[in-house]
Amino acid sequence: MATNEELHDHFVKLYGIEPEVRITCPGRVNLIGEHIDYHDYGVFPMAIDASTVILAARNSTQNIVFSNFDPKYSNWESPIPCPWTGSSSPKWFDYLLCGWKGILDHEGNTERFGMSFLLFGTIPPSSGLSSSSSLVCASALATWSLIVQGDPFEHISRENFAHLCAKSEPLIGTLSGGMDQAAEVLASEGTALRIDFNPLRSKNIELPEDAVFVVVHSNTELNKGATSHYNERVIEGRIVAQILKQKFSISTPSFRLKDVQKLSGKTFEEILKVVETLPEEVNKEQVIDLIGNDKLEECLTENTRKFTEFKLRSRARHVFSEAHRVEFFEKACSEKDIREMGRLMNESHRSCAVDYECSCRELDDICKLYLEHGALGARLTGAGWGGCAVVLMAADDVEKVAELPSLFVSKPAQGIRVHRF
Repeated sequence: MATNEELHDHFVKLYGIEPEVRITCPGRVNLIGEHIDYHDYGVFPMAIDASTVILAARNSTQNIVFSNFDPKYSNWESPIPCPWTGSSSPKWFDYLLCGWKGILDHEGNTERFGMSFLLFGTIPPSSGLSSSSSLVCASALATWSLIVQGDPFEHISRENFAHLCAKSEPLIGTLSGGMDQAAEVLASEGTALRIDFNPLRSKNIELPEDAVFVVVHSNTELNKGATSHYNERVIEGRIVAQILKQKFSISTPSFRLKDVQKLSGKTFEEILKVVETLPEEVNKEQVIDLIGNDKLEECLTENTRKFTEFKLRSRARHVFSEAHRVEFFEKACSEKDIREMGRLMNESHRSCAVDYECSCRELDDICKLYLEHGALGARLTGAGWGGCAVVLMAADDVEKVAELPSLFVSKPAQGIRVHRF
């Protein structure tokens, strides 16, 4: 773990100039509400102490230069104007370029000066703790802080900044829903967040004092920017939305399932009954028969046009039931009912594993192991297919799992912040 002084000295030695800003952006762990943010349903994350740190300064070389404190990663450099427009299989520096590009597009794409960045991170990559969004947000704030004077959030609200970062993530191939960026930008130390979308808003949620969350790595990784699993689920949900709009005679252009539910006037219980009438597995031709080629084209993006097989009923069942669990989880928190919180987390994991098929054997085994040792709840966190599980323990029972593998016991942390030297 590098100290701030070590990072400062390394920056000066590397670039021959003093850093102007230090950005610290946390990762996040999602307590419940998986794969529903891109359908505009509320989620329940908290920021964690593990973070991305970027030291940055303007330089006189008219080059963008990115360096990584970890020597196994090579430097990246480009003269300005930089021609980068995105990457479908991102490397570490592409995430920094994504944040940089998001700010430039916001500013009217004016490259005014060269920049030197030094990156250091403590979030395990591809772990489900949102290392990728943390990189994007940290880079965006570093870029913005070099452009404006004083507190960067006097020039853009935190809500708008989080939205800007979420909008830029498709440049690295991820159809982000906005949860990760909102959690990392809006978090307050000591509380979890209930985050809702369109408009983006959040509220601090006090967690029961006897609730302890343990984060455990499955020792498997998935780079969701370099695989199709994540985007497949997004597209399947969009197709479901088109089918339901036809069923309910809804004309909205939106293909987010929350909009469809709201306009239908259906409760969660009612719409889940409708979901059971949907087909389970369909091919592209069958989707065209159901909604038409034009509607399918609206659902697809440039990097998802190759998809030819889709699952519908089980995917929709997960989204609506998981959104309902978020409501119950917030209620359980307010009532300090950690056993109910644990039950909901267990239900969430089963839904992710069975209906959304975003778990894996290693994650399932971790959840089972902790439950056998007294955990109240255990579920995957993040996109899944590897990465981490989050486990709920009663404070008095934590010693029961002292010998089990874990990354850390998490406390709700502060959101993204900037220090000017």
